[in-house]
Amino acid sequence: MSMDLYIKTGFYALILIAIMVLCFIARYEELPESIDDTGISGHIYRAACFIYSRFIRRKRTLEVSKIKSDLSTLTPTNKGEEQAAEYYIKKIGLSIIIIAAGCIMAIFLAMKNTQEKVIDSKTGLPRSSYGGATSSQSLVAENKDGDTIGTYNVTVEARKYTDKELTDMQKDLAARMDKIILGNNKSLDEVHNDLNLVSSIEGYPFKIQWTSDQYRVLGFTGQVRNDEVPDAGIAVNLTAKYTAQDLTFEQKFSVMVYPRILTDEEARDAYMKDLIKTNSDDSSTGVYQTLPDSFNDQHIIWKKNIQDNSMLLMIMVLIIGVLIYFIKDEQLKTNIKDREEEMIKDYSQIISKLVLYLGAGMTLRGIFEKLCIDYEKSLQRGLPKRYAYEEIRVMVNELRAGESESRAYEMFGLRCRSQPYTRLVNLLSQNLRKGNSSLLPLLKQEAAKASEERLNIARKAGEKVTTKLLAPMMLMLGIVMVIIMYPAFTSF
Repeated sequence: MSMDLYIKTGFYALILIAIMVLCFIARYEELPESIDDTGISGHIYRAACFIYSRFIRRKRTLEVSKIKSDLSTLTPTNKGEEQAAEYYIKKIGLSIIIIAAGCIMAIFLAMKNTQEKVIDSKTGLPRSSYGGATSSQSLVAENKDGDTIGTYNVTVEARKYTDKELTDMQKDLAARMDKIILGNNKSLDEVHNDLNLVSSIEGYPFKIQWTSDQYRVLGFTGQVRNDEVPDAGIAVNLTAKYTAQDLTFEQKFSVMVYPRILTDEEARDAYMKDLIKTNSDDSSTGVYQTLPDSFNDQHIIWKKNIQDNSMLLMIMVLIIGVLIYFIKDEQLKTNIKDREEEMIKDYSQIISKLVLYLGAGMTLRGIFEKLCIDYEKSLQRGLPKRYAYEEIRVMVNELRAGESESRAYEMFGLRCRSQPYTRLVNLLSQNLRKGNSSLLPLLKQEAAKASEERLNIARKAGEKVTTKLLAPMMLMLGIVMVIIMYPAFTSF
């Protein structure tokens, strides 16, 4: 194992040990009744409870109070402290679990990468079959003392044909080539249309390049330019160059290249690459590609160069663990916003029922009792919970327990945390002080105002939907423009 892997593995293990030590320190922490305190999860949650009680509840009291208020708003109860503790313990515990799991996976990945496979230089690397894909292996060359000579990318080519096999295949292909390249022409003696100058043919290993001594008449792709060809015709010499492995039937070059001066390291690497190429050529017809077994009178030990991605995994897990902690707060804010929107939607209906029942002669307490009973029946039928009616049910239970109406209405308004319900509570409080004569006209005015507010909310929701549809509409416009413009461009 290299020193780099030792450091990485030690870092992962250090984080894991820190979590274990934290679990040991927090072993006597008492968890809320709603959290399971058995098994490994119990230890993790105790550690989360330790962090919450020592660092968050004491030093971030304003944040905890805000969370406690939001949780009590979503789920009305007199156990706000326990709700806040459960909320923080669960989200901190989830972050600890993710980080611990990431440490374990990173350690296993790092340990796996240390299992270096020594490659026999005689057996070498397996090749793909004839005509198969060329692969590449990153290998580390070491001497017998374990010192690294260098890291090299070894290209493993597919297994090659023998010269006799290639010669026989070329003769067979050459006998058929005049018919293959005809295209829509009757014969090569009478060419009117483009030729099919193929660059390769399935079943044959040759790469075919074409040259023509009359490119203005017949291009190397087979395109025939016969607009200015006279009736007598023009003779064109067309040449195919077949290339496969080291066998070439036509090849002309005029190249003069001077090698650049190499440093000692570059010369060493170039020499090693030459050795690798020589071994590849020598074993080109074998099942395996051999590798050099010595370098400057030193025995070479080849190993696969394995990329260790455990650190990347660990960083990603740490980021996810931290994000989850803050995502929980965003989810809570979203739930509060959804609750507020839902209560505003239900406000108009509640005001209308108050006007209706109050006009029928019912008392306010009787009206809220009926609203509570009707809501409980709807829950029994499987309808979803509604926040506004949940608050009404809490208020009715307070009245049944002996709470005064004025106090119950006041607490109802505080729990709702919404301006329309605050106005309603003010009307109800005034009614208790002044009597019932003026309440009904005021509630009718409030009902009209609530209906107008509901229309405004619906209008804003429609505007939001229109905004969200803007991107798909722009995409559709782009598609329509492409459909219209494409034929125009292709007609030129």
